[in-house]
Amino acid sequence: MKIIKSTGERVDFDPEKIRHTILRMGVEPSRAGRIVERVAKRVTRDMATRRLFSIVRRELRREGRYLAQRYNLRNALLKLGPAGFKFEKYVASILNAYQYSAHVPERDLIGQCVHHEVDVIAEKDGRRIMIEAKFRNQFGDRVKLKDVMATWSRYVDLREGSLANKSCPHFDEVWIVTNGAFSDRALQFGLCKGMDMVGWSTRENSLARLVDHASLYPITVLDGLRQWELDKFSEIGLMLCREVATKNIGKLSGRTGIPRPRIERIVEQSRQVAGVD
Repeated sequence: MKIIKSTGERVDFDPEKIRHTILRMGVEPSRAGRIVERVAKRVTRDMATRRLFSIVRRELRREGRYLAQRYNLRNALLKLGPAGFKFEKYVASILNAYQYSAHVPERDLIGQCVHHEVDVIAEKDGRRIMIEAKFRNQFGDRVKLKDVMATWSRYVDLREGSLANKSCPHFDEVWIVTNGAFSDRALQFGLCKGMDMVGWSTRENSLARLVDHASLYPITVLDGLRQWELDKFSEIGLMLCREVATKNIGKLSGRTGIPRPRIERIVEQSRQVAGVD
C-alpha cells in the first residue's frame, strides 16, 4: 500500500512507524496495537500523509484527548514561529528539564572578529554550549550545508574571541537544534566537526524523542490556545505543559492576565498532556 508524502513522493505505508511513535508517547503496547489496527483498516491507496495524520489523531482522541494533543507535536512546533524566538525559548526549556542551565542571551557576544547573536547558551558538568536554534516554517524545510558552516564559523570566532576578550564566554561545544531536517551534506559536515545535530528525526539525536521521553510538550499542543495567550506564556518563560501544570492557578492568571476560568482549562489540559497528577 502506497501513501503520498507532502513532497509528492510515494512511499510504503508502514504501520510500525505509527506504532513506534505511539509507544514513544507513553501508550502501553496492547493499547497501541488496537489503535494501529483501527488506523490500518482506514488507509487507502495513495492516501496523503496529511489525511493519515488526521486519522491517527482521531483514533487517539477516542482513547484520550491528551493523546491526540501529544501526537500533534510537529504541528505544535510550527506554531512557535514564524520568527523563531519562541522556539529558542522552548529549546532552552527542554534543556533545563534535562538538568542543563540554559537561557536565551539578551545581548550579542564579542568574537575575535565580529559580534555574534547566540540563540541559546547552556551549561552542564562544567561545559558551556553554544546552541543555534534553526526554526523551520514547513515540514520539508531543511537546514543546509551553508547554515551549518556559518554556525561552525561563528563558534570558532567566539572561541578565539574568548582568549582575548574576558567579556566573551568560552564555549566547549556547539549544537544545532531544528524542528526540520538536515540535508545530507549538512549532517556530514556537522558530524565531521563534532557538532551535536538535533533534528526532528535525526537518527543520532531526535527532537521528537527528547520531547516524548520526558513529556516536554510545548503548550502549543493544547487545543484552541490563542496566539495572545501563547505570547503571554512566552513573556513569563513558560513554554512547557509540564511547567504550566504545576503552577498556582490564581498566580498564573495574575501573571498572564488570562481570566481564571480560562487558566483553569489550560492548566487541566496541561496536566493531562504532561501526565502530571
